[in-house]
Amino acid sequence: MIPGIPCVGDDGSVPAAAVTGLATGGLISAIPYTSVFENQGRNEAYSIFGDLTWFATDALELTAGIRLLDEYRQSGFFADVPNSVLSGAPLIPGQIDTRGQTFTADDAFQAVLPRFNALYRISDDVNVFATLSKGRRSPIVQLGARRDADGTAIANRLDVPEETVWNYEGGIKLASGPISGALGVYYQVYDGFQVSVAQLDADGNPTGAFVTESAGKASNLGVEAEVAIDVADWLQLFGNVGYIDGGIDEDDAFSPQFSGARFRLQPEWQAAGGFTIDYESGNGTRFFATPSVTHRSQIFFEVPNNPLISQGPVTLVNARAGISFADDRYEIAGFIRNAFDEEYLLDAGNTGGAFGIPTFIPAEPQLFGIQLAVRFGD
Repeated sequence: MIPGIPCVGDDGSVPAAAVTGLATGGLISAIPYTSVFENQGRNEAYSIFGDLTWFATDALELTAGIRLLDEYRQSGFFADVPNSVLSGAPLIPGQIDTRGQTFTADDAFQAVLPRFNALYRISDDVNVFATLSKGRRSPIVQLGARRDADGTAIANRLDVPEETVWNYEGGIKLASGPISGALGVYYQVYDGFQVSVAQLDADGNPTGAFVTESAGKASNLGVEAEVAIDVADWLQLFGNVGYIDGGIDEDDAFSPQFSGARFRLQPEWQAAGGFTIDYESGNGTRFFATPSVTHRSQIFFEVPNNPLISQGPVTLVNARAGISFADDRYEIAGFIRNAFDEEYLLDAGNTGGAFGIPTFIPAEPQLFGIQLAVRFGD
């Protein structure tokens, strides 16, 4: 309204607070303003499911199951967002006043979700398994408001189709003597992968609103392995590792902004290892300790991926050790988490990201302490 007066100054002050007084020649310093908007929803779901297992032989076990879903979804939108009293301009970018109306829309959906599982016992120590199943995220009846050619507020319905995933998994498990372990491979195929996207106004500025969109097809290929070795009665070594190659498929025609993006919070590599000591020294005294190391490769906090809002590789060292007396009646233990005080993020973006100012959530810093325990009773 008054050229040269910014909303927020470089020093953090708010010069715009003086605009009302300047525009009215000092007659009024502030004008009360109230706005309201609502996103309404009502969801009903009925589900029935069942499993049937057939023991084909002593070694082979086959399972089939199904889930039937029936859903009703209703959405509503209402907004009372007056324009500025002085200028007549909209005060909340992207928000449209529905002029007292509540727009509504509804729909019904059904789904059939099967699953199959096979377990084969090669021996008492080794078995293999395979699984096929279908999952689903419900469709969204998404409702807002827009203006037609005459400038009248009308309902703006932007439905998002269901997200489905077919999951294929197989692996082997074994336990023989001092060694136990497992190896698994899985592959997931998504159709209509749903993502939440911050909205921008006509000038490209964040409005603070989110809508759900379909990013198209996505897939996930992963391998997981774990092993535990009893080196002695009082010492066990353990470790696990996982690799995931997953994300939204490259498709510049359907969803160029999401094409090739990795899934949120999903590292490519993660691993952990350590050992456990549980040593009986006699006279009801026991010493125990479990130090461990964990590693995780880079993760992204948003889709589309933004390298500036991500966390690089993180390696953490943790430990817990102590001693117990009188057959575990008394115990004193010390612990430490994040022993080397690594600084890293748990999450970023969030609500602040909708306004172009990402909110960063730091992880736990180095933490250590002592625990005392007394157990009563026989």
